[in-house]
Amino acid sequence: MSAKKVALIFGGTSNERMVSVASAQNVVNYFHNPDIYFINLEGHWFKVSKDELLAHKNPFVQEFKPQSTPVANDLNETVQLLTGKISFLALHGTAGEDGTYQEFFEKHKLAYTGSSAKASRLCFNKAKTKEAARAQNMSLASELLVHFGSVESVSKLRKFFSDKKKIVLKPNANGSSFGLFIVSSETDLEKAISEITKSTEHDYMCEEFVVGREITVGVWEKRNELVPLAPSEVLLEAGANFDYQGKYLGRGSKEITPADLNSVERKACQDLALHAHKSFGCLGYSRTDMILTSRGPVFIETNTLPGMTKASFFPQQLDAEKISFQNFIDELLISAENRYHV
Repeated sequence: MSAKKVALIFGGTSNERMVSVASAQNVVNYFHNPDIYFINLEGHWFKVSKDELLAHKNPFVQEFKPQSTPVANDLNETVQLLTGKISFLALHGTAGEDGTYQEFFEKHKLAYTGSSAKASRLCFNKAKTKEAARAQNMSLASELLVHFGSVESVSKLRKFFSDKKKIVLKPNANGSSFGLFIVSSETDLEKAISEITKSTEHDYMCEEFVVGREITVGVWEKRNELVPLAPSEVLLEAGANFDYQGKYLGRGSKEITPADLNSVERKACQDLALHAHKSFGCLGYSRTDMILTSRGPVFIETNTLPGMTKASFFPQQLDAEKISFQNFIDELLISAENRYHV
């Protein structure tokens, strides 16, 4: 285990900030006397106590409100706070997961957990991820990048839908199933177009709906050895989507870890997750989503900072493999400490 002090960082400016609070509540007990920093919606940093963090109820629906005054007004003022420490990123979504923070930490040679700025940027942008996955011969759903500020782009979407009959629409650069639409009728399509046009997210990835089983597989990097974890499966009730409500509030979905797969299916899913982790240059850990079809798994996306809440897939998968969470955390800290010495 690293002797360096840990700075646990959570919150943030993204619409996944509440998930981040739940992740921080789950991991905080695995560090020895960490400094705990919360970033609010305006990007101000607050130092909070472990008691204050753990006392917060219903993190997925209630905003965390620190009781102290800010210790930094923005990222640029945090260098002194973080120098000589290992920053554990319990962040999810924009800024925390898209390479912004990672780039800052790398510029100042600050130790931090998870993938590099380059890998984070790549995996957060669905179109760029698919481009990289295609170059690696991964099986993919056909797609169309749609900009909802362009009439021509929206008309291409209508044609794509009429060709494919069932499609999935999701923001090109966002996570946690926010703004997800599954469209199987003209009515669904017009409703989705109307809602997206009114929203702040205008760049969308549109994919052909792939029929199969929804599988996700974590990869853990342990002293230069990549360990694929037990696959999980998402089972949806009829008519439900695996959106924020399904993922974190358990509405309309059920998660099974380990997934009921035969040895060939399990290996194919784990191999795809390993291939993605290596191809995209991920570090420490990642989690890859896929659809398992009769012809094998189809790549969907890779998460560079998977959720760490008690109910998240990654902790479920570690548990299924009988890997202690403390061991996982300790290895992440060692990897973070050594990132500039490789």
